[in-house]
Amino acid sequence: MTDETLLHTAHIPVRWGDMDSYGHVNNIIYMQYLEEARVAWFELAGVPMSNVPFGPVVLQTQHTYLKPVIHPATVVVELKAGAVGRSSLVIEHRLRTVEDPLTVYGEGYCKLVWVDHESGKSVALPEHVRALFNVI
Repeated sequence: MTDETLLHTAHIPVRWGDMDSYGHVNNIIYMQYLEEARVAWFELAGVPMSNVPFGPVVLQTQHTYLKPVIHPATVVVELKAGAVGRSSLVIEHRLRTVEDPLTVYGEGYCKLVWVDHESGKSVALPEHVRALFNVI
């Protein structure tokens, strides 16, 4: 993860049902934590996610699992600004827990593309979204 702009920090309680038969949070649940953090950030930043003609669609997600999270815990997801293209942006993430804030449990990124939902084609990032990444 780079030392770029911190966009958002989300605190997400781990539910008992998030665990798998190995006794730790199931790998796919991490993607849900990351999605929840991204959507919360977009909404807080004034970028509505529901019933809008244009918006972000996930193109690629990469996550490196460094240490398993075990219930009970509260996951802390830090989102940072990554690269910005004509129609795409990268949100980097780091995952820790409230209980063990010095340990990185996972990290990676999500590349999103801004699309016209009706046509399914990419469109240029809105200027207000570029400004959130300090890119005009």
